[in-house]
Amino acid sequence: MQLVAASEAAGYWTLQAQILDANAASRRLFDDSDFRVIGRRERLGHVDGIWHDVILYERRSALTGGPGLPTHSCEAS
Repeated sequence: MQLVAASEAAGYWTLQAQILDANAASRRLFDDSDFRVIGRRERLGHVDGIWHDVILYERRSALTGGPGLPTHSCEAS
């Protein structure tokens, strides 16, 4: 997938995608790549008068970002 190569060349660590559950071809493309399903949002996509569930995908690069970078907590001090 050219998007992955381009994002890593630009230094991005995380890619996310939201795909309509009914879009089998796009879902298959992401299922066959290094993306993983991280969730489902019910009735989020509205197309032609019909509400659709949206599947959330994510990919984390093994080449850029990640471990070793500073991490900040959202917890109160």
